[in-house]
Amino acid sequence: MKRYCPFFIFIILLFLHCCGYSTRSLLPGYINKIHIRLFENNTIKPGLDELATEQVINAFQNGSNLKITDEARADLLLEGRVSKFNKEPYTYTANQDVIEYKITIGFTVRCVDRVKNSVFWEGTVSDWALYSTEEDAGIKKAMKKVAERLVTTILTNW
Repeated sequence: MKRYCPFFIFIILLFLHCCGYSTRSLLPGYINKIHIRLFENNTIKPGLDELATEQVINAFQNGSNLKITDEARADLLLEGRVSKFNKEPYTYTANQDVIEYKITIGFTVRCVDRVKNSVFWEGTVSDWALYSTEEDAGIKKAMKKVAERLVTTILTNW
């Protein structure tokens, strides 16, 4: 048994070493700066373009090591649109009165690698939030969640 002990310790240490988690970006090393164009709004809800742009900028500032810069100096160019806005009842009372609503927001985004002049990532992301009385607060919460999801998606390039 003593003969096998170092072998088992080695296997355990090897296993633990392989099970790490990193918040580091998987972006290529030459991508350090990003420019985020004003989002378009393709929904019937006014004002989502500016809110989306603001939330995506905040999400990149808080969730990445990329510097926000002007378009001329950007390594990565992000352009997008709010392509989905949905509000639906979520929770009801026994009398069928609505207690909570569910807001779903979706982005369609294109991210261009300006160094290689190619599309780095293109796709859609969406997320949702609940609110009971303040629709604007629910919209902002859902917008923040989808912006954070977008940043994670781009940084890991899944």
